[in-house]
This record gives sequence, structure tokens and C-alpha cells, in this order.
Amino acid sequence: MASTALEIIAFTVSISGWLLVSSTVPTDYWKVSTNDGTVITTATFWANLWKTCVTDSTGVSNCKDFPSMLALDGLHPGPLPPDPPSVRPPD
Repeated sequence: MASTALEIIAFTVSISGWLLVSSTVPTDYWKVSTNDGTVITTATFWANLWKTCVTDSTGVSNCKDFPSMLALDGLHPGPLPPDPPSVRPPD
């Protein structure tokens, strides 16, 4: 009985996870920041999984698509440092 209840709870959690993922992936505004000027200049920067865009105060948008997942900010920090000697397997 406990095993059946656990399976039903796990199935419900997995379905709700899929619903949440499928509702957030198409969202355009994952990261939004605004740059307000003192006179009239205003720009809104926003980014999602596939592109980054800038919209100015006149309503003109300029978008740049990411060519790959490796083009995302902070995804690939650079080459990995060498392993310390204690982690290397013996020769």
C-alpha cells in the first residue's frame, strides 16, 4: 500500500515538473534589466534560452540569437585546471 502511494506521488510530481518546464521554456523574459537615463534614453535588456534582446525607448528591438548552448554567459568558464596529484590514478 505504501509503495503504491509513493508511486502515485512520484508520478504526480513528475507530471507537475513537466508542466512547469513546458511553461517556462517558451518564456521570453528570463533575465530582464533596465537602463534608465536622466533625459529620455531608456533601454531594456532581456534574455532567454535562445536569444538576447535590447529594446530602446522608441520601441525598436535588436535581438541576437545564440549560435549554440556554449555561447551562453557563464556556461563554459574556460579550460579546466589539471587534476591534483592525489586525485590521479596510480600509474
